[in-house]
Amino acid sequence: MQSVGTKIRKLRELQDLTQESVAAQLGMSQTNYGKIERGETDITYSNLKKIAQCLNLDVVSLLSFDSGMVIHTVSENQKGGQANGFVINHGLNDKERELYERKVQLMQQEIEFLRSLVKQHTNKPE
Repeated sequence: MQSVGTKIRKLRELQDLTQESVAAQLGMSQTNYGKIERGETDITYSNLKKIAQCLNLDVVSLLSFDSGMVIHTVSENQKGGQANGFVINHGLNDKERELYERKVQLMQQEIEFLRSLVKQHTNKPE
């Protein structure tokens, strides 16, 4: 399980923010903010809430964030400005799951068929 500091760091990086910029918004030094990300200091709920606001999240979203669910980052230039974001995979919906299960089933059938062909070919006397 990821520490709170690790989650904060990953979310900050995904939004292309520096430690300095977040620390400035929080009114603290970069050194102290870095300690939060590294888990070297306990974080108060008040600071956690402020950090979540800096990251445009609520506290629950920040705490439940799992970087393993990030698919990719999106960065595109729009009218001269930089737009940054990220896509999070929250799992498959029922239709997608059904489609993938069917695909896996078909692939398993194909594997069994190919195995039977290999077996027939290798067991034939020449």
